[in-house]
Amino acid sequence: MIRSILFSALALVVISGPVQAQMMGRGPDPDLNRDGKVTQAEFRKSQTDALLGAFDKNRDGQITKAEFKPMEDMARRFRGAAGAGRVAEIWTRLDANRDGVITRGEIETGAERRFAASDADRDGILDRAELTSLRQSRSSGGS
Repeated sequence: MIRSILFSALALVVISGPVQAQMMGRGPDPDLNRDGKVTQAEFRKSQTDALLGAFDKNRDGQITKAEFKPMEDMARRFRGAAGAGRVAEIWTRLDANRDGVITRGEIETGAERRFAASDADRDGILDRAELTSLRQSRSSGGS
């Protein structure tokens, strides 16, 4: 059940720009130890676990194009070619070495890059304002 809820939330995030910020706010909480601070390790783990949990159907630690296809189909159904194009852009960004598979390492590297770009004060912690800014950039089509 959690898996289907997460999949639905991720689908809405990808295909619905105006709703994206709200969904990100209800998505996985990156503050894993609930201390009010989000470290790079927490952010990396929460992002990686969310993506693999949603799409890695055979639990082998990577996402194949076939495992990701339902997202593309859903985007096409609800948002047409533009939605499918957005999903294709996400795939391309995540599959850094262009081998047709998104590995745990590629997801972690992407999360580390997003963390660094979001840590405006460079203190190694994402505070509430920095997380809000990250969510808002996602809602406007950012990374």
